[in-house]
Amino acid sequence: DGSTATVALHGAHVVSWATADGVERLFLSARATIDGGTAIRGGIPVCFPQFAGLGPLPKHGFARTATWEHRGAGVFALLVAPDTWPGWPNECELLLNIGLGPSTLSVSLTVCNRGITAFEFTGALHSYLSCDDVTRVRVSGLDGRTIQRGGEVDGDITFADGQADVDVSVLRATGPVTVISGSDSRLMLCAQTGFADVVVWNIGETLGAGMNDLGAGEWKSYVCVEAAAVGTPITVEPGTSWNGSQVLVAGVCRTRATASIE
Repeated sequence: DGSTATVALHGAHVVSWATADGVERLFLSARATIDGGTAIRGGIPVCFPQFAGLGPLPKHGFARTATWEHRGAGVFALLVAPDTWPGWPNECELLLNIGLGPSTLSVSLTVCNRGITAFEFTGALHSYLSCDDVTRVRVSGLDGRTIQRGGEVDGDITFADGQADVDVSVLRATGPVTVISGSDSRLMLCAQTGFADVVVWNIGETLGAGMNDLGAGEWKSYVCVEAAAVGTPITVEPGTSWNGSQVLVAGVCRTRATASIE
């Protein structure tokens, strides 16, 4: 239908997704570095085998900074030998399958245990969704769900303050999440399988000012809605595989009261 996606072998990282109307749906910082070394700011980083600082590995693990192999037809692979990365003694293979459809982008991660012992991991598909002004964005579909740090989501998640970062890990969020950008009528439906949790994040103006790979004011141009496994690590037994996916569906919001995928 004319939609496109661009993927870097560095991290099997989706750095662009434009729908047939020419609208870019993912955020990529103007200061993002794609040099095969550091993590790329924006797009869809693959966080594995550790989310954030939940373990002994570098933040978000090694998958987002490793060089993957392109196997064709939107399939990317990473073979991980034991002890390749300090703190990860396991043998595994990662497969990332990226698919385009009319107004949709699907990203599916398969984790195959090639070793002789079980292992656990946390992780996420760290999707940076483009928006015109995050202070006018609302994320719905998580009301009443438990937050990892305690309490429950109360209504829509918003970013109206703008100064402080918003970092919410929502546990056992099984239904689709809707992201509505009131300033430019954009809408995104985020559905997932395999991953039990959802992370919603924006760094805010205060912390964003100190990020070397984030341009001035760019904190306003994205919201992260991530299919994630953060509350309970996923166990993969020897000789078995696990699969998790996220599907993004782009549409428009006709009014603030109603949202529809078109």
